[in-house]
Amino acid sequence: MKKNMIALIMLFVVFASTSGVWAEIFPALELERNSSSYALGSDRTHGWEFTVNEDIAVAGLGIFDLDDDGLYLSHEVGIWNSGELILSATVPAGTESLLIDQFRYVETDPFWLMAGETYVIGSISLGDPYVGNNGSAMITTIPSITYERTLFSPSGSGFTLPTLIQNEFYSFGPNFLVVPEPMTVVMFSLGGLFLVRKRSR
Repeated sequence: MKKNMIALIMLFVVFASTSGVWAEIFPALELERNSSSYALGSDRTHGWEFTVNEDIAVAGLGIFDLDDDGLYLSHEVGIWNSGELILSATVPAGTESLLIDQFRYVETDPFWLMAGETYVIGSISLGDPYVGNNGSAMITTIPSITYERTLFSPSGSGFTLPTLIQNEFYSFGPNFLVVPEPMTVVMFSLGGLFLVRKRSR
């Protein structure tokens, strides 16, 4: 059985390396470039609430990088469920982290978000701009999630669950990467998704 599993994994890897499957990791949220205005972050957490429509696996956490030229400071990013921080990572300053469509990401161990559950993703915004366009920010999300609303924490609160409601599209700083379901078995078995993604680019 073990040999069969190894053979199956190796077959998948060979197929993936020739078909570009490894590159198929998707940002949960996308912004239309140059469609929004920007605000300089402060010592608080900005984020957004979303509901999961089908089980998905998170592969990375990220933060907005306005001009694709690197971050001034490192940023903590986390996902909360029912008030509890369930996943977090730090995106470093500079340009070393993976850049996809205006967001810089760090890899996380595959982490499942469950259908029907509501989550909050947030990031410390101090030191770098975030999207803040009072209603006209053009956003799209993957079908697996539904965007609910934007949240933020009081000024000076640092990295914490954002609970204050902003009624318009506003303050999109954090984001996360989702892996298609067939790839999760290979991720758990082999890891290294980000390395292959970097090479494919």
